[in-house]
Amino acid sequence: MADASTSRHPSAAQRRVLAPLALAQFICSFAGSNMNVMINDISQDLDTTVQGVQVAITIFLLVMAALMIPGGGLTDRYGSKHCFLAGLVVYGMAPC
Repeated sequence: MADASTSRHPSAAQRRVLAPLALAQFICSFAGSNMNVMINDISQDLDTTVQGVQVAITIFLLVMAALMIPGGGLTDRYGSKHCFLAGLVVYGMAPC
């Protein structure tokens, strides 16, 4: 039988965590898919080939995947909240 601490309603702390986690999931999926939709437009704007844009997208995704394991180590060392916020700041400043 379930006790009161495992009720169906999430606590306030769980609700506060949901929005940043949902945003992080959205950013990860958006970063990998938005470029593939616009490959033709990107190649025309940059005056390059579709294959060149595909190579750039592949390199971007490989670098992102390669940094996941070291990112997990940093999370263990410094805490998930600090690493998450630092990652959002770095990602947000990248186009600048």
